[in-house]
Amino acid sequence: MKLSKNTLILLVTFLANSINAQTSTISQLLQTTLQQENKARKMVYTEIDSLGNEIGLNKQDSDSLVATEPFIIKKDSLFYTIKKEFSMEKGYYLEQQKVALQDIIAVTKDIGIFFETALDKVQFIRKEYFEDSNSIKTSRKTDLFRTHFVSLKDNEYLADELIKAFKKAGYKIEKGYWYD
Repeated sequence: MKLSKNTLILLVTFLANSINAQTSTISQLLQTTLQQENKARKMVYTEIDSLGNEIGLNKQDSDSLVATEPFIIKKDSLFYTIKKEFSMEKGYYLEQQKVALQDIIAVTKDIGIFFETALDKVQFIRKEYFEDSNSIKTSRKTDLFRTHFVSLKDNEYLADELIKAFKKAGYKIEKGYWYD
């Protein structure tokens, strides 16, 4: 009897470590893509033509996006917190998204890359901080977890890699529509 308890404990420990390693693979994949996204954004907004003039898109509010908690998985939930400067006034806001990995049903791409869930499974918390020291906190629930990956093209491979990583971690997700 004692041998079977020890065997069971060893098996549970092995499986827990294996699943944890796979959720690490998910967060590492997302963090690597975030680094690629940041490089692509810098290239778009700082491209210089042969005469030394800056070319590219006009500077957008999205230029100030900084990931303060980049794709962390805690207790089988994915967290992503960003900070953005206000474009029309002085101050900034923090946006945190949280979703249980088991609630993610698909990865899709339209204007950006999203994780889809059932209705109201993504918790979205926004804290606004203004120059005059006032702040506002709002909370809502939605069905889309936004990665803010909008600059990368020809990246359908990412959906395939995410689906594999989720499967290895014990979660089934699908590839939704993918518009480049």
